[in-house]
Amino acid sequence: MSDDRGARRDTFVNPYTFVSLPKGEPEAGWRCEPAGHERLAAECYSGVVEVELTARSPLLLRQVYAGADGSFPRRAVAGFEGRVPYLPGSSLAGAVRSLHETLAGGCLRVFNGGFRPGYRDQVRARPPGWRLARVDEVDEDGRPTRMQLCPQAPVWVESAALHRALGGAEHLRTGARVTVDGPGEEVFGRRQVQEPELVRGGGDWVVLVTDAGTRRRTRKNPAGGAALRGRYFCAAGRLDDTVRAAVFDDGVWEGFLDSVEGTNDLREFRQETAGDDSRPCWKQVRHPRDGALLGRRIAARRRLYAEQVVWVLPEVSGQTLVLRDMALAVVWRHAGGVDRARERVPAHALACTSPRFLCPSCRVFGSADTETRGGRGRAEQNAYRGHVRFGDALPREVYETRQEWLPPMGAPKPGAGQFYLNRDQGSENTTAAGVNARPLREWGSEGDGGGRRRGLRGRKQYWLTGTPGNRPYFRASSKNPRVFHEEVYEPGNKMLGRGESVAAGAVFTARVHFENLGEADLGGLLCALDPALLLEPCDAPDREANGGRIEYGWAVGGGRPLGFGTVTSRVGLVRVDDAASRYLGGAGPAVEVSQAVQAFRRTASEELKDIWKRQLTKVLRLDWATPHQVWYPPAVRLTQPDRPLHPQSLLPSFTFWKETTGGASWTETEKGGWKKGTEFPYQQLPASAAPDPGMNVIPQQTQGPPNRGGRR
Repeated sequence: MSDDRGARRDTFVNPYTFVSLPKGEPEAGWRCEPAGHERLAAECYSGVVEVELTARSPLLLRQVYAGADGSFPRRAVAGFEGRVPYLPGSSLAGAVRSLHETLAGGCLRVFNGGFRPGYRDQVRARPPGWRLARVDEVDEDGRPTRMQLCPQAPVWVESAALHRALGGAEHLRTGARVTVDGPGEEVFGRRQVQEPELVRGGGDWVVLVTDAGTRRRTRKNPAGGAALRGRYFCAAGRLDDTVRAAVFDDGVWEGFLDSVEGTNDLREFRQETAGDDSRPCWKQVRHPRDGALLGRRIAARRRLYAEQVVWVLPEVSGQTLVLRDMALAVVWRHAGGVDRARERVPAHALACTSPRFLCPSCRVFGSADTETRGGRGRAEQNAYRGHVRFGDALPREVYETRQEWLPPMGAPKPGAGQFYLNRDQGSENTTAAGVNARPLREWGSEGDGGGRRRGLRGRKQYWLTGTPGNRPYFRASSKNPRVFHEEVYEPGNKMLGRGESVAAGAVFTARVHFENLGEADLGGLLCALDPALLLEPCDAPDREANGGRIEYGWAVGGGRPLGFGTVTSRVGLVRVDDAASRYLGGAGPAVEVSQAVQAFRRTASEELKDIWKRQLTKVLRLDWATPHQVWYPPAVRLTQPDRPLHPQSLLPSFTFWKETTGGASWTETEKGGWKKGTEFPYQQLPASAAPDPGMNVIPQQTQGPPNRGGRR
């Protein structure tokens, strides 16, 4: 397709896509015993491959070694004065192995099989039965062992009344003790107290202070009178006299931990270099309209603390408090279904665990079982050393580097089902049925019904860049590299990053030593170093239509969503030995690159070959996705590459994520029923094999503060 593909359409192309995992059971011998290291086996080879890498977009490497400050790594290289930029062999090894797993259908070596996402609750009151409870004691993991329940439904107390009773906003915090005189009046289906004279400091009531983010809008007062403009209420409950042992129903504590994942509190905590969660972290709660201090809350962590107040769904059994559910706020988060990530991929794709039973990638690059433990509670080493060693990629000449000022780049969010879950035509463009139904984008929603959409999409791949000047990040920052740090996002945003890059056109050369590899395994290594060797025979018709101008590459380093890191490569066999030539001095075997590649091709299943032809010929092709449209869901429509691009255009569209969830808004009627409001049809990322990878732009309706997090 031509470079102006999609230029006149209101679409964007997400920076990442997915390559499918082979679904069929592997043929016999797919996992087998490796060649070993004790001797050079018959029909196996050792030697050296030389690979020349040409940067097709700027290369960004940072934090490669301990203490790195975002600068490109440098070392002394013979023939150059001083220390010069280079590509560490460890960075190459990781990138090449990842690509080999995709080409060979290897196991998911780097995969968090225990992951389960957490989602925000919909804004509505909790069902009857939920109560406040105070944590009295926790174990070493922060799991409550003793709690004190507030047996009656809580009362909501306005912050102004609490401030007066406690002596100011600085004294209002989670766990504060007060006395509430009177039941209050019913508003929005809950009991509220706003008269200051009904609240006194001290007593046997506890207060829960939470974030004020949901109090942004003016709400109509159903009782008449003034609108409830941005008023802030805290839940308060009267404690029982008894402190009970706390036990959790199966999965409740694990579900709570999963729900905490993805919170802004936890993200900020993990960005700290010396984070300590042994004591609670107190966060200021300020009014979203005028910034006035409202109180202090305890930041969300994967643990609780003594004297912390939480919401629970309890059952009292004598001196024991059985917890059916737990949350940190009335509008909190919940875990996505019951399946962990490992249950959402084919069993044969999970990481190898036995050194005598390895997939094609682990047989070449090595394996380490990081989850197995011995019967005595000690780690059990089930590792296998790989057969390849990567040297550093050294520069052809001295290359200047450029300081890069990067926009927020958040960790991946596999819970975004619009992108990460398998496509399901039965759910596409529909919404969940029922007032209590979860949006279809969630794990465990109706969209998973019948196993239609249980699987994850596959291996994540970023679209490659052959014309970096067309990519939105480079267009937006070309005149002012610091624009995201100075004009778009607030300087205090902790997710802003910095790095150093080498310009496109730089050439590096590395040597890869291999030991005891069969011909097919050697061919797989060569294809991972230069995927064009494998893919060119798959694209003959398309290549002819494009005048032979199709190029394939791979990516190394950081910033790949922005367009950094694309390289093309050329490989050559510097030396190949078999046992006779290595130990007896005879002539080396006549092994050619093309011969080894054909041997690797013969070992592949028909399903894997179909993935090469239909998916990898697009994913590993430079600029197959229209470069100027490759960006996360943007706030506004992206302009064509020959027009100016304002950096504000690249702000994230929170509206996109809201309006593609497959959920709907619901309002309670006067008769106690529910009425369906706006529907947000479920939309999914196009498959990598789709003719057009674009998705419709949904402009941001109300742009949130630029410093509120990063990209998905």
